[in-house]
Amino acid sequence: MTPDQILATLAALVAGQTNPDFDQLRSGGYDARYPVTVEACDYPPAPFEVEGQTIICGIVSVPEHHDRPDGRRIDLKFAIFDALTNSPASDPLVYLHGGPAFGTLHIIDPVATKLFPRHRMTRDVITFDQRGAALSSGSVQCYENLSDHILDLALADKGKGDPAIFSQIIEPCVAEIRAMDVDLTAYNTENNARDVRALMSALGYGDYNIYGISYGTRLALEVMRTAPEGVRSVTIDGVAPAFVPILSTYTVPLADGLDMLVAQCEADVDCAAAYPDLTDTINAAFERADRDPIPGGRGVPAVDSNMLYDLTFERRNNWREQAVITPYLPRIFSETVRGETAALDALLAGLEAQPDPMAQIGAATLSEDETALARAALDMAGAMAQLSGSADATIARLRQTLGTTTKKLNVADAFDQRASEALAGMTDRASVAAFVSDYAALRAGAHDRAALTTFVETHFTGPDHTDLSALIAMMGPDDIARTFRIAAESTRPYEIAVERAIGLDLYICQESVPFNSIEKYDEVNAPLAAKYPLFGDDFFRNTIQYQLAQCDAFEQTTREAFFDPVRSDIPTLVLNGTLDVQTSMHWGARAAESLTNARNYIIPEAGHGTISYQPCAKDIAVAFVNDPGAELDVSCIDGLSPRFILPDDPLP
Repeated sequence: MTPDQILATLAALVAGQTNPDFDQLRSGGYDARYPVTVEACDYPPAPFEVEGQTIICGIVSVPEHHDRPDGRRIDLKFAIFDALTNSPASDPLVYLHGGPAFGTLHIIDPVATKLFPRHRMTRDVITFDQRGAALSSGSVQCYENLSDHILDLALADKGKGDPAIFSQIIEPCVAEIRAMDVDLTAYNTENNARDVRALMSALGYGDYNIYGISYGTRLALEVMRTAPEGVRSVTIDGVAPAFVPILSTYTVPLADGLDMLVAQCEADVDCAAAYPDLTDTINAAFERADRDPIPGGRGVPAVDSNMLYDLTFERRNNWREQAVITPYLPRIFSETVRGETAALDALLAGLEAQPDPMAQIGAATLSEDETALARAALDMAGAMAQLSGSADATIARLRQTLGTTTKKLNVADAFDQRASEALAGMTDRASVAAFVSDYAALRAGAHDRAALTTFVETHFTGPDHTDLSALIAMMGPDDIARTFRIAAESTRPYEIAVERAIGLDLYICQESVPFNSIEKYDEVNAPLAAKYPLFGDDFFRNTIQYQLAQCDAFEQTTREAFFDPVRSDIPTLVLNGTLDVQTSMHWGARAAESLTNARNYIIPEAGHGTISYQPCAKDIAVAFVNDPGAELDVSCIDGLSPRFILPDDPLP
């Protein structure tokens, strides 16, 4: 955050004014077909955001079926980040999240501060939870069956129960949702695409730009086909086009990543000479690690096949995101075959150490003057980071102080604590299961004193009953409301897990089966496993079978021509990462074949959603949206190829 942004935000805080740009939204929005209700954000935005001033959250009501505008309606939750300029472009950027069903509003802070801070310098940034996803999942929530299995879900989450319970609960939950007159066939990518156009109209925007990641790329392409009105430009990043059977091709991105590593080494004369036949070496390393793991005891875990898998395939995703691992891999594979760990030990030790910023920018190659300038720039950046961190901490303390000084003695918290103590004293599993089930069910019934009294009468006796009844008697309306909120929050993690599973199944099972099948997986995977035997492991096949097994609960409603490539002349930027293990780096090029105004780039050392990993990708994406027709400077891509560590290179 720049000093100007800090001062502007502090000025807004002091002024306490609302942003006039949001006035029409507070009055119901811009399109009577899709009414807007402004609400507080469900998750806290960044500390310097001010609700009503720099950000506004709310709900847009859309038809469950867009072809039936007078029928059942659903709510989509959204957030708008106001552009950080007094002269913004009229066309905002709307972010289409992945998953599907994972949502984005729960990461509202990173969306603004990590993904799109530079886009926001010139235009508003909008994000929303798609139908059936996260905060917009109200129509597809399961209550009764979730409550009945809440203890089993909790035990499975702790590794003490049957992990299959998350799959087993899908079918009864789907039946429960259908019994509430929800038409699950309406939860598809076509209606999702029409939601995007409805949302933009409701929020008062004409032309707009799209940025999609993962499933968001499939949705972006569907918007281009189904509801292209007003779309000025599209960026698809980590591309998952509908014509790619994502389950049947589960191991393709992994194999493509290995192929890229081999190709990068072969293109480097020194690497090719040091590690000839790298494919064979990779296979031998995995076989050795699986058959005869190298023991730990060096301050690091044993080198087994799981460790090697994480190093290889999670380089830029879940495993130590900031690590630069690729240059080490050929040497690690070569040493693993021989039972050695020098390169791996050096890598792990480096990950534990604080990186030297001067080394990261290549200070060893700079002149004395250049070094002085670089150090001054880094010092300034450090000072700004410290200022931002101090301000964040100050605001957090102010919020905490304000909350403490205005908060009355909370009977609801005392009730929750006393009930937890009583639960801890229960030794009979059936009693515990009944308690947990009824506690979870509180969120779906009447939120009143009588419901709490019934709950206590049902599950407690003696001093526990006496104490909890006394606390209920002390409760005012706010305490009662908070007690039910606490109950809902306690079970929310399990609701989210089940909702995500159902939301994912809605799109996979209804749209993409039988286009995806275990038979097609076997067909696609066979040559990959022949080249890289690790893909013959039952783990991969079982994962696909586990997912497909959930599809028995759903109706297949694939739309005609859904799997045809999207054809459009809308300016499109296609970005793919060489370390993407969820979508192949080559699928973007396939999607671009039918897009007459598309540019496709593969970004080295970037994972799923390149903008999250490489400033180079962010620079290209920002330049494209600012002027979709201009020539792009993509020279930064050339500097991202790894410089491999050779056998005789000194290790850091």
